[in-house]
Formats: sequence, C-alpha cells, structure tokens
Amino acid sequence: MYRCIVAGLVAAVSLVSNLAAAEQFRANFSGFEEIGPLLTSTAIAAGMGDTGAILSKGTASLFLNLDKQAGTLEYTLVYANVGTTAPNTGTVTQAHIHFGKHHVAGGIIVFFCTNLNNGPKGTQTCPANGGTVTGTLTAADVVGPTAQNIPALDFDGLVAALEHDTAYGNIHTTHYGAGEIRGQIKRCEDDNCLYNLPPAGNGQGDNGQGNQN
Repeated sequence: MYRCIVAGLVAAVSLVSNLAAAEQFRANFSGFEEIGPLLTSTAIAAGMGDTGAILSKGTASLFLNLDKQAGTLEYTLVYANVGTTAPNTGTVTQAHIHFGKHHVAGGIIVFFCTNLNNGPKGTQTCPANGGTVTGTLTAADVVGPTAQNIPALDFDGLVAALEHDTAYGNIHTTHYGAGEIRGQIKRCEDDNCLYNLPPAGNGQGDNGQGNQN
C-alpha cells in the first residue's frame, strides 16, 4: 500500500513537472501584417524602405507546444487561399519562424516547410495554396539568424524569441518572396487554444510528416 502511494505521488509530481515545462503559443496570419523584405545596409543607403502590407485573401493559424525540458517545439500550421489573390497569384514556396518584433523584419530561425530545397535535412514540402503542416522541431532545425546573434543549433535562442514576443510566422509565395501573410507569435492565454484548430481551408493538400531530423 505504501509503495502504491509513493508511486502515485512520484507520477503526480512528474506530471506537474511536465505541465510546468510546457508552454503554448499561437499566431494568426494576414497580409495586413506584412512589411516587406529584411533590407541590407546597401539597400537602406540607397533609400529603399519597407514595401508595406499585402492585400491577400490568404489566412493561416499557427499553434506551438514548447517543451523546454525535452528540447522540442511541436507545431501545427493551417493555411488557406495563400497565393490565390488576383492579379498577383502564385503558390507557397516556404514558411518559417522569424526573429523580429511586430512590424519589424527579421531572419529565419526555423523552417516549417519549403519547396525550394533550402531547409535542413528532412524539411517537408509546403502545400501549394492551402493545407496543414505539422511536425516537431529540435535544436537540429535551428538555422540562425547568425546576423542577429542566434547561431545554428541554438534551441535556447528560439525559446528566448518566443518567450519575449520576438518571433513571427511568415508564409512566402512565388510572387511575394519576402512573404504574403505573416503573424506575430504570442503565448496562449487560453489552455484550450491548441485544440481549437480551424479546418484546412481549400483542401489543396495536407502535409503531416513533420521534420525528420
């Protein structure tokens, strides 16, 4: 009996510890959140500025579950109608988490998917205009941005960006290489927010394989 009680207490403590280690985040994407490319010093010196918002019918929702003890970030990205707004139509090329404050451009921290063969080994492909992409990211998936002092493989840098409201999701298309829709990532205030998933949208393809590093 005593052993059963002790075992139960150990299990309860472990569960509480795991829950405490987990953090949830989400973002809603829109073309109105876009600001254009991250400019080089040469471009700035030449007087170039942000391109501004993008009028797009595209929408997306991102859901993240961070486990710092395990060093994992589970994600579900659901998007629809991206690249379908005339006249500047196209298809999705890649999607990432970037390092930047609201309405500030920043470099790529991790890939969700890409059709350009430019991500870490195992990065999955993106559905053309709408679908669901899910997976689990680890330190092996962190690519930078080194120019902003996050080296490759630095999972703690990714965590810091999320916890300090300095990360945003961005979906890029063939016409809008700097991004067509974007959303700032915020910590979930509602415990059920990860389970309120919208439908995949236009049904043009789902990817559920995740990154396979």
